[in-house]
Amino acid sequence: MEALLREGRAREMAQAAFYRRLSGLAEEAGDPWLIERLNALLADEQHHISRLTAHLLEAGLRPNATASNPPAPRLEEWEAVARAREADEVAWYESALSDLEPGAVADTLREILASERHHESNLAGKWMAAVRGDPAAGES
Repeated sequence: MEALLREGRAREMAQAAFYRRLSGLAEEAGDPWLIERLNALLADEQHHISRLTAHLLEAGLRPNATASNPPAPRLEEWEAVARAREADEVAWYESALSDLEPGAVADTLREILASERHHESNLAGKWMAAVRGDPAAGES
């Protein structure tokens, strides 16, 4: 379980870094709509980090502070690169859940998976509920 949580958290940290860099490029380009779109994706990824970190802390484990820092594509190419990254996230969460026993961690991973599926199909954020429930339905 520890390795799964650590890998998931590292993946989410990389996604957050990816969207943070893109958001900076959108800021430089002066595109307010794109800035908001990328910041919404970033917010979801940061929420994923928070949820996975909470599970590590609950298990008495210390989270790692390091993560990869993926390069940002040019703004003209960001959607294709982001969609491929999100597809990879969806596949990882599906695989992680295939062998996971029911429980709080599995519930969290299912919620994150639902969010990642929305990211992949819409390339937009704000799919994570602040509390447990269906993120797409806004249930809490």
